[in-house]
Amino acid sequence: MHHRKREHKVVTRCGCPAEMRIKPRDSTGKWYVSRFVDNHNHDLLPAKFVEYLPSHRKISDVDIVHLDSMRQVGISIPKIYESIAAQAGGFNRVSFTKRDMYNEVRRQRALQNGDVNAALRALANASRIDDRMFWRYEVGVGNHMCDLFWSDGRSQEDYKLFGDVLAFDATYGRNKYNLPVIVFSGVNHHMQTCVFGTAMVSCESQSSYVWVLTKFLECMGGKPPTAVITDGDRSMHIAIQQVFPEAHHRLCAWHLIRNATTNVCNPRFTSLFRHCMLADFEVEEFEMHWQAMVEECGTSDHEWVKDLYTKKSSWATAYIRGSFFAGIRTTSRCESLHAKLGRFVEKRYGVLDFVTNFQRCVDFLRDNEDELEFRSSYGTPVIQTQFPELEKSDALCYTREIFVRYRESLKRLVRVTIVECIEADDICVYITQKYRRPDRTWNVTQNSSQDTFHCTCLRMESFGLPCVHIIAVLVRLDITSLPNSLVLPRWSKIARMDLCRDRVCNPHIDPEATYRARIRALLQHCKQRFAKVACMREEDYKTYCQKVVHETNMLEIKNGLQCQATSTHSVPWEGGVKDPIGVRTKGTGRGNEPAGSRGIKRRRCSTCGVLGHRRTRCPNGPTPSRQCAQEPDIHPSTETFETASLNPFRNDTTF
Repeated sequence: MHHRKREHKVVTRCGCPAEMRIKPRDSTGKWYVSRFVDNHNHDLLPAKFVEYLPSHRKISDVDIVHLDSMRQVGISIPKIYESIAAQAGGFNRVSFTKRDMYNEVRRQRALQNGDVNAALRALANASRIDDRMFWRYEVGVGNHMCDLFWSDGRSQEDYKLFGDVLAFDATYGRNKYNLPVIVFSGVNHHMQTCVFGTAMVSCESQSSYVWVLTKFLECMGGKPPTAVITDGDRSMHIAIQQVFPEAHHRLCAWHLIRNATTNVCNPRFTSLFRHCMLADFEVEEFEMHWQAMVEECGTSDHEWVKDLYTKKSSWATAYIRGSFFAGIRTTSRCESLHAKLGRFVEKRYGVLDFVTNFQRCVDFLRDNEDELEFRSSYGTPVIQTQFPELEKSDALCYTREIFVRYRESLKRLVRVTIVECIEADDICVYITQKYRRPDRTWNVTQNSSQDTFHCTCLRMESFGLPCVHIIAVLVRLDITSLPNSLVLPRWSKIARMDLCRDRVCNPHIDPEATYRARIRALLQHCKQRFAKVACMREEDYKTYCQKVVHETNMLEIKNGLQCQATSTHSVPWEGGVKDPIGVRTKGTGRGNEPAGSRGIKRRRCSTCGVLGHRRTRCPNGPTPSRQCAQEPDIHPSTETFETASLNPFRNDTTF
């Protein structure tokens, strides 16, 4: 027992003879005291300590609901206890302790049959309200969960509207198992990040990415994105080619610049490479600048540079121009989303807590979108250019964020000149150039029969907004509003109109949320009004206390079965999926290791030199000459890591 870490509990049973027995009378049915012994063999507790006795401590159902609702928004147990004490009028008026609250949380977790099963049950409960809720999971050896993917109905609606460009990256240290989290995101009509789906994987292998992308494609009805933006992870690249063969895969510009700095270690090369990658060159100009760069920096034979050149269609603007990427060049939006996620989840969270709190993060983003929706619909921007009709009509069409970007083109319009116009039947070609740039021209082709415009700069095809050259032609033709062919629906105010109308006509009602909302509303009413006026006079306080107790008893008798059913908001779950095994990934830093993956630092005895105890607890005493029996220095990290990194044969289980 010398290895015991925790102290033994104190002995509270002392054979005290004090007792009181109560029996019913057969004739009247009333209860009476049949035996009473008042002799104690111990000292009695003072009156102020009575409330700490286990028999006097109890958490009511209302306090449990309060505890659960505050834990759902990430409030810690000590803070919740302080809040309840403030409402009760002091800590001495609370009928339980913080330890009782921790025990209640532990009791709820014990009823969940494991962390993963509780998370799957929560997703099943969510599917009762959201009939389009989609989730899939995969298990491996020992029936441990390996991968999990889920997406709600709102995310799938967002993908239908804004899923032409998909960005995703892995983030680490967001759960106690250290499973990498992959968030699929895009850009909505307010240039704001929107979430399409989320996955947790056991390892970042090609098979894991293929499984996740396959489930993502299944969730979205088989509609693949037209463009994908990721970092340079090889397993991710191969999986994208396999699942999304028609999508244009673009590499993150920031990661490429960082890799150039690391692999070449030449600041001049990094500067020139950045210019080659981001500058608006033609293909011939890019090749010329690239050749001059490698000759100047002496990197013609550098393996990393040669491999980078073979992937130029994935990062060079000269080759990417004309492909729609919604203005995204890096995965910085994913990094920003991961930073926001850190405000809602912690590395100590399990799968259930992560899924619950991640949904809070998504709800936060959607609330911001609703606010931007209001700002776009409320008021009219102040006219700032010399083309008021064109600016005002476009302000009514685009959302506020997109209109600000479009107005910048209107402001630069004075620098563009139309130098020539070539007409042929329904086709008219306008040759434009910028002020003091006679060596560079752009051709704008107008098809009057189809009311379409096309510019050789390909800004309309790349970003979805008309370029300054097309706007110059519109001004030349005295057009006061953008043609429909130049208004991309994904950037307009009406992008969500049909979906919002369906949501209003077919609202989803959550019984659990309604039940909790009623409790909160009644509590607020009692605290703010009823309790304040009922406690002003002693007689009112006694009268209404009796009435409240009486009415509560009557309601419990009347709705006892109904209340009992209402308090159980879960779908029966018979799954036997085990919790995932903790893994170590490339994002695992010091302090982010999963439980069991890193050996605990053990103390070494300064007397005998053996790990596992201190000098003061050495079983052989403090004498240096006496040696203790050797303890094997076992670190559980090796077996755990190898088991998790093998990525064994998996069984695909779907619901």
